[in-house]
Amino acid sequence: MTPLYTLGGFELSNVFGQLSLPFGNTPTPESVSLNSAAKTSHPHWGVCSGEIRCVDGRRGVRCGRKWAKSEIPIKTTGRESNQMRARVFVPFCSFLVLIALTWMSPIGPASKVFAQQYGAQPPATPDQAGRGGRGNTPTFSGPPAGMAKLPIDLFSSKNFYKDQALWSDQRYFRCNTPRQLTDIWTSHRIGGAPPTSAAWGDCSKDYSRAKIVSPYPYKTAKEHYEALLAAAKAKGGPTVYTKATTPDWDGWYARDAGPGHDMGAEWIWGTVNQVPTILSLLTPEYQKRMVQDDYHEGPDNAPQWPSSFCQPDGLMRWWAEATNAGNFQLTMTPWKVQFLSGIAVNFLRQVLIGKDHVQKVPQWYGETVGFWDGTTLVTWTANVQAWTLSHSMFEWSDKLETVETYKPAYDASGKFVGLDHEAIFYDPDAFLRPLRASYRFARQATPDDPNRRYTYIECLTNLRNVNGRPAQVTEADPRFIDYYGRPWAQNWEKYFEVGWDKPADSGVPQDVLSIFK
Repeated sequence: MTPLYTLGGFELSNVFGQLSLPFGNTPTPESVSLNSAAKTSHPHWGVCSGEIRCVDGRRGVRCGRKWAKSEIPIKTTGRESNQMRARVFVPFCSFLVLIALTWMSPIGPASKVFAQQYGAQPPATPDQAGRGGRGNTPTFSGPPAGMAKLPIDLFSSKNFYKDQALWSDQRYFRCNTPRQLTDIWTSHRIGGAPPTSAAWGDCSKDYSRAKIVSPYPYKTAKEHYEALLAAAKAKGGPTVYTKATTPDWDGWYARDAGPGHDMGAEWIWGTVNQVPTILSLLTPEYQKRMVQDDYHEGPDNAPQWPSSFCQPDGLMRWWAEATNAGNFQLTMTPWKVQFLSGIAVNFLRQVLIGKDHVQKVPQWYGETVGFWDGTTLVTWTANVQAWTLSHSMFEWSDKLETVETYKPAYDASGKFVGLDHEAIFYDPDAFLRPLRASYRFARQATPDDPNRRYTYIECLTNLRNVNGRPAQVTEADPRFIDYYGRPWAQNWEKYFEVGWDKPADSGVPQDVLSIFK
């Protein structure tokens, strides 16, 4: 087999294809066939998964992260061999190969788990205090000594809406973080009799509410932005740059995940907080919506992740972990600063310098204007489409607005190393108080890097909701789309050309065609 890509010494075949399996056939790790011509997308992640998985739409089984030019032999049973039919898709987002390799590097998370598995899982492992990471979650069979279980909790409730008085108690969620609720099936923490056998998380782990709420006195984004603009004007600003003087920030950036990095935005990931702490930030209506998400992604195992269905990501998902939006290409001009990133869909954020808001309808990433205060870029985003963070986190309304600042960061020698970023989120419908997120983005490369490219993403998926849960449909399903098999022509031939006689591929003799060569 000829590899499709060569990257960093790896010869890679089609790792982002899809494997279509019939319903009712649930493979196990010992009974799944997979070779380099039939890599799979995960049923809850779509064709953008960075891991190779074998799936049938109900239960996903990890086959590994091994990409090579040779086939990966895994045995199959006779029945499964007969039923399994692989369909190779040309990758729609080849740059994800680099991202997948990055996930395996020391600077990335220890493990990436992007979805859940349906069905009973092995019992939770014994207490594992002191271990961290999404794929290596501290797991406990019950609450800490001296802490009693609640009579009813998220995993035993028949109607979580009636338990509202318990939502402020971390025991209701068995001390699991939002992300641990989302991953509770794939991390094998659901136990042998789900959902009531679900494991507990670390009840001592939290990121304080005081670090999340805004430290500023402003009630609205407009008030905040105008105060910063007035301060710049008092110093003789705002600063106006030309092509020759615009700050040289162009290049490729990644979230700084090194030791001692700023964790100020990781609460948005749902990985560092008890659920009640996040709920304490929200209005009653949006608390209810978040617990609804917690219940159906956790105990119910019915996630509705936007990326699974190639839905838009929405503004706040620029700060989310799995979207990879914080690893961006930055382009600087005197009139526009542009951020380009993504993993399942493209994030395109543009700061229009010196402009005002003019959009009349909400935009998925809002409309952003800004100005320069010396070397600090100040932005205001408004006109945002309401959406959700998903992954057991919260929704926001169409009143969401942000005020953000980007400041250059330097090392001890005075060399530019990245951007220190702060965002304040204003949403009177969803948030009780404005919220804050901060992070450093480290510049990884400058525009003269000969190998850096941004590959435009086209999100393609054959994941559909089947009885309320994401499932990868087969070609037998009328909703299946053969993206690389001329789907438009297939439709015409199926509905309008049945029984037609078709000419041969070429009725012109080869000797005649040769004249035109």
